[in-house]
Amino acid sequence: MTRFRSFPRHVIWGDQMTEKNRILFLSANPWTTSRILVDEEAREIFERIQEGPYRNKFELHKHAAIRPIDLQRLLLTYQPHIVHFSGHGSKKQKIILGGTPGRGKTVDQQGLVDMFALYSRHVRLVLLNACFTKAQALSLSRVIDYSVGTGNGIGDKGGVAFAGAFYRALGFGKSIREAFESAKAELGLTKIPRTQGIELFVRDGVSENERFPKTENGHCKSKPQRALCSRTDSVLVWETTEVRSVTEIKTPERSVVTRYSRRIWSETIFRKQVLRNNKASNRKLVSRQK
Repeated sequence: MTRFRSFPRHVIWGDQMTEKNRILFLSANPWTTSRILVDEEAREIFERIQEGPYRNKFELHKHAAIRPIDLQRLLLTYQPHIVHFSGHGSKKQKIILGGTPGRGKTVDQQGLVDMFALYSRHVRLVLLNACFTKAQALSLSRVIDYSVGTGNGIGDKGGVAFAGAFYRALGFGKSIREAFESAKAELGLTKIPRTQGIELFVRDGVSENERFPKTENGHCKSKPQRALCSRTDSVLVWETTEVRSVTEIKTPERSVVTRYSRRIWSETIFRKQVLRNNKASNRKLVSRQK
């Protein structure tokens, strides 16, 4: 007998009153492709956003081992404003997602465009941080405001550095164009190899200078947060949900039940939690983390 169970862990509730700019971080690294630093890239994005005064305007949702059949479910679930893909692209300019266990599966270019067209009401940026994705990013710019891709191969360290610098600029309230140029400048300063050919595409009729988070008259709607002072500490927590298949084998002679548990899916949501100078609040937070 096999049952499926969901195991939520480390659930920390944030501010539900203010809508944030949701970033959906998707990665795929099948065994048939070379290993890449997808986890390090997700953490780099989160930590660089926290450096900016508008850090509380962003929320990062991370999903790994993505298959084509997962895409619409996640877009419907989170309604993200930014979709970030970390993985591989084929020389035929197609992104590679998970297919049969351990193997990769390329995604049709036009099929991906048609799918994102359905969610263009909230998806404003698609960043393909993978090799040979220029043609895919260009085609996405017909239906999405902003898209980023590269025509060449991109090194692992270069991809992580580019992503970190890009989202750090967004955390400071910069426009997509400004964030892109900041990330390119970062690569020029560090001289990381294999970082040529990254391009930004903008849909016709969309301003390159619009701020992100969305602004009114060039200024962010919400007042920026001051840097954390010595009386305030912050901790990095994340919410993890796992789905496991549990198989029970019963031996009648001994009346023994043996259970086997296997993880088949997991989800991680990165959050920033502020610890204020209040003992009662701190005790409540610590008890939740336990």
